[in-house]
Amino acid sequence: MARLSTVIIFLFLFSFQVQAKSPPPGTGTTDIPANILIMLDKSGSMDHTLETATSSQYVSDVQVDSSGNIYFLEYLNHRIKVFNSSGVYLRSFGNYGSGCNQMAYPRQFQIFNDEIYIVNSNFGRISKLSLTGQCITSNFTSWTNGVSIAVNSNYIFVGHTNNVISKYATANLAQTGYQEMNSGNINFATGMSYNSAGNRLIVSSYHTSKIVEYTVSGNNLTYVNGAGGGLSSANGKFNRAMDAVYDSSGNIYATDFNNHRIQKFNSSLVYQAKYGSFSRNSPFYNPYGISVDSSDNIYVGDWRNHSIRKFNTSLALTESFGGIIETRLSSAKKVIKKIVTDTNLTAGANFGLMEWSGKGTGGYAKIRVGIADNGAQLIYSVVDTIRAKGGTHLRFAIREARNYFTTGKTTSQNIGMVDNWDLTCSLNFLIVISDGHWRDSDSVVQVATDLRQTHNVKTFAVGYALGGSNSKYSALATAGGTKNPLYADNEAELLAKLTDAIKQAISGRLTFTTPAVMSDVSRNNFVYQSTFEYETDKQWKGSLKKYQLNTDGTFGSVQWDAADKLNSKTSSTRNIWTPEIGSDLNNFTTANRDLLKSKIFPNIPPTDTEADNLINFIRGIDTYDQDEDSNTTESIHKLADIYHSDLIVVGNPEASAVDDNTSNFQKKDSYYRLQNNYNNFKSGATCGGPCANRTEIVYAGANNGILHAFRASDGEELWGYIPPNVLGVLEKIPSSKANSTNAIYGIDGSPVVKDIYFDDTPNDGKDNPRWRTILLSGLGAGGKGMFALDVTDPSSPTHLFAFNNDESNKIIQHWDADVTKFEVGYVDGNITPEYDYSKLAETWSTPKIIRIKVDSKDRWVAVFGGGYNGGVNPNVGSAVFVIDLENEGKVLKVIDIEDTAAQSYSWTGRLFKRNSALTKKTDAADDNTKFTYWPAEACFDSSIGESFIAEFSPAVGHTLHFREKSGSTTVMCLDYVEFDQPWPNTREGGLPKPDHGDYTFRRYKNDIVNSLPADLSIITADGTNKANYNGALIYATDLEGKITKIDLTEDFVMDTDQNSSTYNSIIRSDVSDKEIHQTTLFTVEATSANGRNIFTRPEVTINSDNNLWLYFGTGNTQKLQAQSNQIQNRIYGIKDVNFPNFVEVNPTGNVSMCKTAPTCPSGTDLGWYVDLDNAKKLTAEPTVDRDRVYFPLYEPSSINNKCGVGNAWFTAYDTRCGNSLLNVNMGKGVLSKVVKQGDNLYIGLAGDANKNIDGFTAKDNLITGKSKAQEISGAVQLESWKENY
Repeated sequence: MARLSTVIIFLFLFSFQVQAKSPPPGTGTTDIPANILIMLDKSGSMDHTLETATSSQYVSDVQVDSSGNIYFLEYLNHRIKVFNSSGVYLRSFGNYGSGCNQMAYPRQFQIFNDEIYIVNSNFGRISKLSLTGQCITSNFTSWTNGVSIAVNSNYIFVGHTNNVISKYATANLAQTGYQEMNSGNINFATGMSYNSAGNRLIVSSYHTSKIVEYTVSGNNLTYVNGAGGGLSSANGKFNRAMDAVYDSSGNIYATDFNNHRIQKFNSSLVYQAKYGSFSRNSPFYNPYGISVDSSDNIYVGDWRNHSIRKFNTSLALTESFGGIIETRLSSAKKVIKKIVTDTNLTAGANFGLMEWSGKGTGGYAKIRVGIADNGAQLIYSVVDTIRAKGGTHLRFAIREARNYFTTGKTTSQNIGMVDNWDLTCSLNFLIVISDGHWRDSDSVVQVATDLRQTHNVKTFAVGYALGGSNSKYSALATAGGTKNPLYADNEAELLAKLTDAIKQAISGRLTFTTPAVMSDVSRNNFVYQSTFEYETDKQWKGSLKKYQLNTDGTFGSVQWDAADKLNSKTSSTRNIWTPEIGSDLNNFTTANRDLLKSKIFPNIPPTDTEADNLINFIRGIDTYDQDEDSNTTESIHKLADIYHSDLIVVGNPEASAVDDNTSNFQKKDSYYRLQNNYNNFKSGATCGGPCANRTEIVYAGANNGILHAFRASDGEELWGYIPPNVLGVLEKIPSSKANSTNAIYGIDGSPVVKDIYFDDTPNDGKDNPRWRTILLSGLGAGGKGMFALDVTDPSSPTHLFAFNNDESNKIIQHWDADVTKFEVGYVDGNITPEYDYSKLAETWSTPKIIRIKVDSKDRWVAVFGGGYNGGVNPNVGSAVFVIDLENEGKVLKVIDIEDTAAQSYSWTGRLFKRNSALTKKTDAADDNTKFTYWPAEACFDSSIGESFIAEFSPAVGHTLHFREKSGSTTVMCLDYVEFDQPWPNTREGGLPKPDHGDYTFRRYKNDIVNSLPADLSIITADGTNKANYNGALIYATDLEGKITKIDLTEDFVMDTDQNSSTYNSIIRSDVSDKEIHQTTLFTVEATSANGRNIFTRPEVTINSDNNLWLYFGTGNTQKLQAQSNQIQNRIYGIKDVNFPNFVEVNPTGNVSMCKTAPTCPSGTDLGWYVDLDNAKKLTAEPTVDRDRVYFPLYEPSSINNKCGVGNAWFTAYDTRCGNSLLNVNMGKGVLSKVVKQGDNLYIGLAGDANKNIDGFTAKDNLITGKSKAQEISGAVQLESWKENY
């Protein structure tokens, strides 16, 4: 059976310019990170609200017109805002007053026949308006305080603050009477709606907490039925009924104001379902108005969350609009947190943070985080503690910044400075963020000029919410050497402008020019090799070539280059598709601009021209005039860089379904295939024709966001696919700089492909399993998500699912097989388990497709590590995911991996109503949400890397507020806690229990923020005959240097207990021990100082001693040039003596249980290790070759030549003892993973190879040689050629 081999090789073309993403590590002076000090203005004006057109505030009602446009009614702003169906702002109208098109605390309105009917609550007026807010007619009511309104063809009903419903003619608004209702049913009718026939009316009554239904005959109302009554949280009851509405089937949906939920009733007012609970960001915090559109989408005004929520009739949240209005400072802090968690930015920079303002007539400046390689991590933990206060005195602050850069000190602080700031290759920047107009502009300009001319420090000037340009910012930018100031009016613009600035800061000067080879897979007698050229201010030019492979293992002639094939095509003849706007294989076109605009520009609404330019650019037209020839209609190079994404070649289905007579055959995929008629699939015609003749395709993920399908025979592109979770990334491509674009990460993860047997039409109500070929891929550095396609018929692929973790906004997005988008918020920490991707970081870890047993049946799942968090964000990455491929990729289990950050101190206690260390901050108005901590100071010092967290039981969303410790400028102490809801639930305003809560405050030392970027090592029965089990044993490595063994070999069950925290997840059948078993097999005892992070998957083999061995190494691949006398990386060979069994390991293994060469480990030893000298680091996965294991290493250039390129070492060690067998300096740059094909070795080198390497031949940057390994051991192999793991 043919197999795929994978090589990843780094080589680039560089020069000094602005770059959108950092050049790859290990390629010269780009390894010297830029030094960036963010100077954040914290003056009092930064506490002003930052209202934008797209925000909303106190939404009391929502309606939809016949075109799908959405209308928000803002109670306190006395106006209506209008958005299109995609959430793009269109217009707003209305202001306070008694006029026809004025409003005064409006509560409800209705759109009927595309005209607006609204009641003016304060002035007793009914008005009919056009959809643009123009007055058509109006009339006063004889009753004041009208609060609700319902309209049909003949009559209008208006509810009031008592038990009266008044009546009017729809034609002319003339009053036709009124009706006093039973006050036991109606008292303060806050909401009402007709059914679709106009013969029923549902009314919500605030004071009686009921919804009441009436028949409508003319203008007479007759009682039919009711639900609710009395204040209660029981199903079908209300704690203030606020509004109700019918769908087209007569079902009724009602908002339950103080229970923070919506409820569904059938046409007989029998309770059916509910959605929501208290939350300050996700649904709900006092839901108010509710409406239904013509497609039965349900819209709810989330009153105190200032948002609109969209649901389907199953009460699944599908979208959110609007959003809370931030202050300038709070939004700036959110942006900074996004910046320091963006690995595209942090990989190339050391960050620091200064807060500044003014005191009286003087200035104030404080370095909150010194510039350091872990500065981003520290900023993330402390930026929320900054509060607005003082004036705008930049002169003092910028002088302090100069003192800090030049001496490591300020007037009041002695922090120290990174040692690379004054190298010849150093790039140093200040980023000044302010909303004000500072004094003494000439003095500020003088300091900025001195910083640039004397100290090589440039200054960016960022004006926030200024309302226009300002000469002081222009002068500062000019003096600082960045030419033009950056202006932003809202959070999205600030993020875009800051990102632009930092992209300039992380650009590098490189000293060599060579071709690039990125990914290399061999199949049969051919090699597929992807390369790219690194370009400045442009998209990186990709290439994918197919070579004939000579019989001696060397390269023959080029068969084709997919880049040339693409460039010969016109953009209009390409098939580029995205599933969210339809299944047409060529729907990513300007003809679909209106459908695409809000998806490709999710943050800043574009003009039609801007949208067309981006669509056409992706298709291959130079709309941004990158070559500066003033021609924006010519073609460009169409294939972007294929960087970290491995190629995969898929031909006809050819996996085995034959009994191989092994002892564990019944546990293998081949047995499963035999039992489920896989041979019929192989010989059938469901692959767009006979499967035996299926067209062979090369799938490749590129960084302009396209997954390409190239025909292997001739390199022609069949189609390009843009996943729904990548569309929003495309808006980063346009640059604010003329004739430029930003190269982004798009599809940067590696796809896997496998034939699986499942029901691929899960939403048709039938169980129709069949064999399908599915492709699954993460996004790598492109995002926190995955997508899946059915590629059984390569000429007609179909979308299966996609998901994305918007961690900064605490929202999960999921697209099902029908491409219905669901959004689930988790700000309060609560989330439905099947959508719980909340710990997913950038999906660097390639998924693996396996079978496990669930409820005694085989279930196809994918398992993968939680991804890469940049070493910054502790909320994501430190987990292993198990997702259900038979249920649209929904989560079956999140297996938390231990984060061993060192706790230095903790404060614990219990909060009672009357006596506690946490006391209510003010009076009852706080509603048990704000508490001051008083018995002792709970403090931390961010300047030395400490962090601070709080834990509460029962769990509750919360915000910690800090104050400066008296006499200190760096130590912050807990001031008070603000809970998202009253906590604990006391007798004062809630149910009687629980009447207390437990709290713990923890201070942590500076340590590694854990995550799992590496691929998992998966051992199934297909890998070795020793594995006589179902499922798999998993070996997961992490940044803390641990190897965690996870047992997925059991017969799991689905947890059906709705009250369980693991509801709808897989658990062990032992109810007393439900969690999936894991154990820490080994630790390399990593710290931030010694740098022993594990970024790569261990290579696994069954050695000649019949034990399973794991080979791995350490080193921060994102900081290859880092060197100090504390860095001490190692390579390891350790064994799992318990394999194939799962046994809890105690104590955890470490090097004290291992030997180092020349001493071989004995039977009681765990294995061997080798200390690496000169801050060397492992750069790629090891490769086992019979008696030896290859480790590609990088040695940084010497401390005296930090701006130089380091050395690439090709090493080999004995698998059993760790004795050195090979140690060759291959040249300058970074080595790839070593690929063994027969007796040939292939190694890629990002740099210049040395001349005349003994036993090796270099061609460009590809090095080949003959293996000298001796037969001794057999590496664990995976059966299917399609699975590139």
